[in-house]
Amino acid sequence: MKQMDSLATSLRCIECGGASPLGYTLQCPTCGGLLELLYDEPLLRRLGTGAFTGTGLWRYAPVLPIADPAHRVSLGEGATPLLDCPRLARELGVQRLVVKFEGANPTGTVKDRSSATGVSAALQFGFAVTSVVSSGNAGSSIAAYSARAGLRSLIFCYERASAPKMLHMAATATDLVIYKGVYDDLITLWDRLAEEGLFFDCGASRNPYKHEGKKTIAYEIAEGLGWRAPDLVVAPVAVGETFIAASRGFAEMERLGLIARRPIMAAAQAARANAVVRAWRDKAAITPLKIGYTVAEGLAAGDPGRKGDWVLRILRETGGVAGQAEDEEILAAQSLLARTEGIWAGPTGVAALAVLKNLLHEKEVDPAATICVILSETGLKTEAAPPSRPAIAFDEASLRSLVREKVRES
Repeated sequence: MKQMDSLATSLRCIECGGASPLGYTLQCPTCGGLLELLYDEPLLRRLGTGAFTGTGLWRYAPVLPIADPAHRVSLGEGATPLLDCPRLARELGVQRLVVKFEGANPTGTVKDRSSATGVSAALQFGFAVTSVVSSGNAGSSIAAYSARAGLRSLIFCYERASAPKMLHMAATATDLVIYKGVYDDLITLWDRLAEEGLFFDCGASRNPYKHEGKKTIAYEIAEGLGWRAPDLVVAPVAVGETFIAASRGFAEMERLGLIARRPIMAAAQAARANAVVRAWRDKAAITPLKIGYTVAEGLAAGDPGRKGDWVLRILRETGGVAGQAEDEEILAAQSLLARTEGIWAGPTGVAALAVLKNLLHEKEVDPAATICVILSETGLKTEAAPPSRPAIAFDEASLRSLVREKVRES
């Protein structure tokens, strides 16, 4: 069946409520607030789930902002596994745990969802060059999607990004620039250049067209559960794009009558980059942090800016929760997930699971709930020292002896 057209109608400021037409606009022209996309909700309510045809991310084209199908760039993103994890659930003491494994996306990260709509929007608005400031995953994703679209890409990448991410960017980016310092050190300067229109803004800070692709993760979770939302969704937060987009997706489905109710949202941060968690816990405004290195590279943002404020607003208005995990806890969760369920997610990807474990220990969430954790990246894009194990030379007798010993252990 042919995919439907986009049903996007306008942009709306989340601060003053002012409306703007569907142009390339990064912030409200009246108050400077962040913008979100609106759609023809009466028509969507009439169409119901019949509005969605085809497979992958572009199955949800009616609730995405790319008007011309010829501009819809794809590497086969979306339709990632939604996996029941009964053994891990028992380990954590929860009734039902499902994970949304975003490592199955083409470049191994949830970023592919926003890269699809971001680069497609660059085509839609006639840009020849895309750019992003990245700690690793966003850079490799935007570079790959830009290459797919035939656009030039100018990628700024954190000097301590893992080697697999660097190799991928070097292979796919038109121009790869390695920057010193952390994300927060460069993004303000880069944002000013984005405002001059020198390139299409593929950053996480404010472009509503890029942001929108990640909304599809909520649609896939709900559809995978028979058009029902989990009780709780745990999403990683750096700047906040994945958390906000997922929350918006569930709220949109609730308004459209596709699900009965939206889930509670839990914001997950690395303890070494926990500005949102601190503000939520202290019932205060966000205070930007000067941060160092964390194994969860993709969460290494000490100043989430206006999107951090948006995350806080969602948490406070909907009764959400926020939690953090130390690097050691993140690595332990990575090992636990692999050992119990065979899922190999990177430290950034598994941070939300480590945070869930802490939230359960702190009695912030109900273990009887149906809980969904967003695992945002594959473990195949990170690097670590290989296990220290000596090689063994076998003959038939020694091989038989070892196999019998190991089989008895099981």
